[in-house]
Amino acid sequence: MLPIVYATSYLNYPQLNLQQLYPIPTQYYNMIPTKVMCDQACQFPEIALNEEVSENTDSNRLIYSKENLVLQELNLLLRYLSKNISLLKEKTFENFANENLKNLISLNCDIPNILKKRYIQVNKTKEEMTKFIIRKCFQFIKTEINYQDKDNLGAEERDRLFYHTFFSSDQEFIKTLENNSIDDLIPFRKESKLKTINDTYLKQLFRSQKFCCYYQKFLNEFSNIFQLENEEKIQKMAKQILKIIFTRDYDKIKIYRRFPWKDHEFRKCENRAQEIYWKYHSQKFKNEKKLLKKESIKLEHNELSESIS
Repeated sequence: MLPIVYATSYLNYPQLNLQQLYPIPTQYYNMIPTKVMCDQACQFPEIALNEEVSENTDSNRLIYSKENLVLQELNLLLRYLSKNISLLKEKTFENFANENLKNLISLNCDIPNILKKRYIQVNKTKEEMTKFIIRKCFQFIKTEINYQDKDNLGAEERDRLFYHTFFSSDQEFIKTLENNSIDDLIPFRKESKLKTINDTYLKQLFRSQKFCCYYQKFLNEFSNIFQLENEEKIQKMAKQILKIIFTRDYDKIKIYRRFPWKDHEFRKCENRAQEIYWKYHSQKFKNEKKLLKKESIKLEHNELSESIS
């Protein structure tokens, strides 16, 4: 019987065309020791892809695959653009890309510029900011009241259950609703009278004193909530762009819309959140003053009529 030996590890073999064996994107190839017979030891050991990470038992360091390195660089690029894009000069960006995006550029040198140009084109509208603020406020309220969504329900039913749970105790507010129907307050439903979060919707919503109290708390946490949301957007987008790069479907980047918020858009959105509160919360008191004034005039009229009679 021939003795068993371990073949030594090799990172690459010039004789092999790894691009033919493994389609682009090329990963790092990890040659692992393989048990072979001594008359086979001179041949190439088995090639194994290092798809995620491998651990170096000597130093406990992680060796990341090509995909992970590119993903890290995409995250870095998106964070950099979100902070600097409004004041970014061409040469400054070029230097940043050359220093920090070597793996990404090795796959396609145009990707950083394609992303930057598209990012400049995509801007958040006032309507998008308003929807984001109200949606995040309701998510904040859910955490404050320890409300858990029912996973077995559809999206519309989950919204309906939450709105009824939250507003049902605000009896004064329910009286302001047509037919005392909370369902009319739920936007984006086929049956809803308020199809979107517009001026009419906000006026109605801020008539609820209960909602106003939670909205004030939400404003105090707005910056932290926003930053967490934007970091999630960055990570999700980086993964989606990674797929686009590896499938070479670059035209999708040119129509991509779900970019993270830019730094100056955050300041605009924060101002918008404050503006909504002062505009619609104060509107509630203006309406109450008008009502009180009408009641007062009515009482004076009645008193005058009684005195004449």
